[in-house]
Amino acid sequence: MNREDVLRELELLPVWQLRAPLKLAELPTDLPEKVAPTLEVAIEAAHVELIVSDDKKWIFAYLADRTNTASQSILLKNILFALKITKTSSIRLENLADIDAKVMIAMGEMVAQQLLNSTESIESLRGKIHIYENIPLIVTYHPQDMLQHLPNKAKTWDDLCMAVQLLNA
Repeated sequence: MNREDVLRELELLPVWQLRAPLKLAELPTDLPEKVAPTLEVAIEAAHVELIVSDDKKWIFAYLADRTNTASQSILLKNILFALKITKTSSIRLENLADIDAKVMIAMGEMVAQQLLNSTESIESLRGKIHIYENIPLIVTYHPQDMLQHLPNKAKTWDDLCMAVQLLNA
């Protein structure tokens, strides 16, 4: 029994409700001075990073911020190595239309919700093929989630296997 099961059994879950992803245009403009810089730093600190394989078949989207650790970077490199992706480059989200990718992997709930304009949990988004900008999109866990909850590594591998099957179809 994991932590979530125990909390649910004690009727302590859910303790919060998922809100729609916050968009920059929806931020209030009349924030008090003490709050406004904090929001700017949070938005600046976290952004969607896109990694494209050298053959342009794969795109990985994840939330990159200043708190990414070396362990997360190593895990991501190992995932790419397991998929036989040796060279990558970074692109900006607005340049995505220039790439004719075969599959896109959204790593993490926040990125998936942002790309799919959804409020669904990662568990309900996983295991399905979504479409983003005419590219098949598969949702999986962020490297940080895999490091904090080891069973999520196996679930991520299942998601990546689905992506490989899609790529080979």
